[in-house]
Amino acid sequence: MSEIRILSAEDIAKVFTVTDALKAVEDAYAQKANGTGKAWPMVYAQFEPGVADMDIRSGELAGSGLFGLKLTAWFSKNPSNGLPEIFGTTLICSDITGEPLALLNASAITALRTGAAAALGIKHLARKNPKSLLMAGTGHMSAYCVAATLAACPSVSRVLLWNPSKSEAPVARLTLAEETVHAVLTDAGIDRDFDIVAVADGESACAEADAIITATPSYNPFLKAEWVKPGTHISTVGADMEGKQETESALQAAAKLFVDDREQSMASGELEIPVKEGAISPDDIAGELGQVIVGQVPGRTADDQITLFDTSGIAVQDLASCKLVYDHAVELGLGSVVAL
Repeated sequence: MSEIRILSAEDIAKVFTVTDALKAVEDAYAQKANGTGKAWPMVYAQFEPGVADMDIRSGELAGSGLFGLKLTAWFSKNPSNGLPEIFGTTLICSDITGEPLALLNASAITALRTGAAAALGIKHLARKNPKSLLMAGTGHMSAYCVAATLAACPSVSRVLLWNPSKSEAPVARLTLAEETVHAVLTDAGIDRDFDIVAVADGESACAEADAIITATPSYNPFLKAEWVKPGTHISTVGADMEGKQETESALQAAAKLFVDDREQSMASGELEIPVKEGAISPDDIAGELGQVIVGQVPGRTADDQITLFDTSGIAVQDLASCKLVYDHAVELGLGSVVAL
C-alpha cells in the first residue's frame, strides 16, 4: 500500500529557509539547462473573469527523481467568508514509479522561492559587488525579494522601497518590510547590517540603484527606459499572466534579456507584450538563467550593459523546493502520513 506525506505551512516553516530556497531554485535552473529539468505548458482557467481563476504549473526534475504540479486557485470573494484569496497546493511524485510522495502547502514555499529567483538574477547578472537595490512594489512578495537578495548578495546594504502606483513614499509599509526581512534572514541564521528607505521618486531611485526588482500586478509598464542607468540589472517578477507588464518595451529593447523559460516569458510573462508589439523578438533573448549558471551562455559581458531577467514562475522552482522540504520532513518525521 502506498503512503503520502501531507505537509502543512507549520511543518514547512521548520525546515525551509531563504538559503534553502536559493539552493533549490539554483539547482532547478541548472537541471533545466542540463536537460534533466522540464517545465511543461501552464494550464489556466477562469471560473468567473476577474473574480476567480486557477492555474496549474507542472514539470519534471529527473535529477531529483520526481515530477509534479502546483495548483494555485484565486477566489477574490473568499475574504468576506473568512478565507484567504489564494490557495496553493503542490503534489510531488516519484518519476520511477509514479507514486505520490507528498502534498504540500504551496503558499508556504512560493514567497521564498520567488524571492530567491529574483535574487539569483542579481547574483548572476549584476555588476560585481552591487551596493544598492531598488524594490519596486510593496506587497507581500517584496520583503521576500529583498531578504533573498541580501542573503545571495553580501555587498548589497541599501534598499530603496518604492510603490509605483502611489505618489508618496510607502512609509507605512516600511516597518513591516523591515520586520519581515529581519525574520527571514534570522530564520536562516544570517545576521547582517542593511538599511531600507522608503522613496517617492522612482526616477531618482533608479539613478542610485545598482539592481532593481519589480514585483507588482501592473498591466501598465512603469519602469521607464530613460530612468535606468547603464550597468543596471533588473529582475522582473510580477508578470505571471497575459497582459501584465512592468518595464517599458523600449527598456527591454535596450537590455540584454534573460528568462527562466523562453516560451512562458513570451506567452504570459514580462516579454509577452514587447514581442507582440515587435519591440523585441525571440532572438533577442540571450538565454535562460540556468544556462548562465552552468556556463552554457555568457551572462553580463560589459559593465555598462543593462541586463534584465524575467522570472515568470515555473514548476521546477517549486519541485526542487518541495523535494528539499520533503527530504527534511522524512528525516525529522514531520507531517501526517496517510495510506492511499
